[in-house]
Amino acid sequence: PVVSGNTNDLTGCEVLMRWRHPQMGMIAPNQFIPLAEESGLIVPMTQDLMAQVRDYFAPLAERLPYNFHFGINISASHFKDLSLVEDCRQFLAAFKGYKIQLVLELTERQLIVPSEMTYRIFHELHELGVLIALDDFGTGHSSLAYLREFHIDILKIDQSFIRMIGSDALSGHIVDNVIDLAKRLQMVTVAEGVETQEQAEHLKQYNLDFLQGYLFGRPEDLKIFSDKWLL
Repeated sequence: PVVSGNTNDLTGCEVLMRWRHPQMGMIAPNQFIPLAEESGLIVPMTQDLMAQVRDYFAPLAERLPYNFHFGINISASHFKDLSLVEDCRQFLAAFKGYKIQLVLELTERQLIVPSEMTYRIFHELHELGVLIALDDFGTGHSSLAYLREFHIDILKIDQSFIRMIGSDALSGHIVDNVIDLAKRLQMVTVAEGVETQEQAEHLKQYNLDFLQGYLFGRPEDLKIFSDKWLL
């Protein structure tokens, strides 16, 4: 779940990919996502993920909070052709008549190279009303380059910075400056990895748009999530 930075009310979710292996049980994404990206399988896997979320939540659209955000991770592999744009178009069409927001979260395991196709995809996504978020901001080697090259709407401040809150003065200055940069760029801000009430209270002074982390809820199956949050 993703909640409002002011009220802690549900405003959206980040869709996560998990592999439930028949013999090995639940496999963490850091063990298979890099392989999926290297092999190119991440594209059809993401397409399937979007279809699952679309087909499950579209019939529940009237129960979603107004302007509910669906955040879905994408990587450089998605910028080779226009299939991502079509996938997003189909996703949004399923919620026709309801105000929802689709957010694509850029990961930095693979570098997105600026090109004519890349710029065209970004342009067409924004034409559809899709928002682009930079995930784990402050940790990737290309974060600042992405801000310069592409139209980024949302900065997700990495949990490693959130964990610094209350630890020491230097860490506090780092958190302050990361958040200040996001504010100066006039972007929507999301704090990831909020795990304690102390962190949540400290973040209130920054007036961040959204918060996300175990303090509010852990990743859950589609039905468990909807039964818990969409009353």
